[in-house]
This record gives sequence, structure tokens and C-alpha cells, in this order.
Amino acid sequence: MPLSDRELVELFHDVARVSHQREVRNNDALARGSGQSRCLLTLSGLGPVSQRRLAAILDIRSASLSELLGKMEARGWIARTPHPEDGRTYMVALTEGGKAEALRRRSSGNDASVELLAALDENQRMQFEEILSAIKRHYQELDQNR
Repeated sequence: MPLSDRELVELFHDVARVSHQREVRNNDALARGSGQSRCLLTLSGLGPVSQRRLAAILDIRSASLSELLGKMEARGWIARTPHPEDGRTYMVALTEGGKAEALRRRSSGNDASVELLAALDENQRMQFEEILSAIKRHYQELDQNR
């Protein structure tokens, strides 16, 4: 019997969580700064995003995100600018230094990527790519219509 929508989404989140835990456990650089790594890698995938939306995506309190972003800003990894339409929040974007750091951290996690995708044959990999791309496009369209 196929999974319900809720069960399927929970399975997706479980796999993402376990994959992330394995990546952190196997990579000291990620383990030491996993909050910053999560934020860097999320921003590198999303592009500029409102601070409010980033807090929701990372599932952390606004105050915790502000502290995290302050540290990242001090390192020159991110820039915060006032939101063009909502003066109550800021837009967060990676700087060139932040993009380089995200790339470095992503590269150090390549072993985990290989391990994760080793479970799929070539046909399954192509289907997985199509499915994830469709979901990403859907979310981008939703964000554009906000």
C-alpha cells in the first residue's frame, strides 16, 4: 500500500535528517559549526532570502538566527540588507567569501553524498533528480508569488 502524503514527506525528512547526521559525524569541520554550515549551505541553494523565511527553513528561533548571522557577518560570509518591501525584516545573502566557504564545506561533504546516492542505480538517480528539481521549482514559484 502506498504511503500517504504525510508519511512520504516524513520519510523524506527522516532521510535528510539521517544523511545530515552522518555527514556531521564523519566531518569534524561540520560538527564544530553545524549551525553555520547549515545556514551557509541553505543560503547557497536558495540565494538571497528574508531573515524571517530563513529562520523558518532552518527551524530556529529568530533570536538564535540573529546571533548566528552576526557571527557569519563578522567572518564576511553574509550580508544583511533591509527587505525592499517589508521594513521589519532583512534580506540575507552570501558574500563572495560566503560562497567560497559554502563550496569548501560542500566539497568536504562529498563522501556523504556518494554514500547516500550509492543506494540508487542510474535510472533511480535520474528519477530522484527529476523529482527534487520539480519540488524545488514548485517552491521557487510559490516564493515568487508571495
